[in-house]
Amino acid sequence: MSFETSSQIQGFDWQKLLLSFEGRTRRSHFWIGWLICLGAGVVAGWIPLIGGLISVALIWPNLAITVKRLHDMGKSGWFAAIPWVVNIVGFIFAFATVGITAITNAGALEREDPAAILALLGPVLGVLALLAVVNLGFLLWIGLTDSQPGDNQFGPNPKGL
Repeated sequence: MSFETSSQIQGFDWQKLLLSFEGRTRRSHFWIGWLICLGAGVVAGWIPLIGGLISVALIWPNLAITVKRLHDMGKSGWFAAIPWVVNIVGFIFAFATVGITAITNAGALEREDPAAILALLGPVLGVLALLAVVNLGFLLWIGLTDSQPGDNQFGPNPKGL
């Protein structure tokens, strides 16, 4: 009779799934890990201050499951940087757009002209919508693409195929 550690349930190592960047993980385990991180993030959002710290700490497990899923597809874990870079550039662009629009429409904004306010918000909402599409597309790509068959440079196929 063997005793299982608290992080292993029926041969599944949760600690490795959520904390390690090595190896591969199948789609179902990716979605389980992603939902755990999402649930923890939502609950943490209800707790002031500590929730922010927990949300920052959840970056590590999110990156770990993403990198292992990319490994399972035969891709480099550095592809996980795509949404981060796109979000950083997008937010910089959004803030720059707000600044430029506010400067060019300063007089109209002081009069609280609705057209000037919409001119300020329109491009920002467009950039945020584009960021949401990129992030959703990346999530669906890594979450729905099948594993690379057989062994690859990152380890054996977790499905055993």
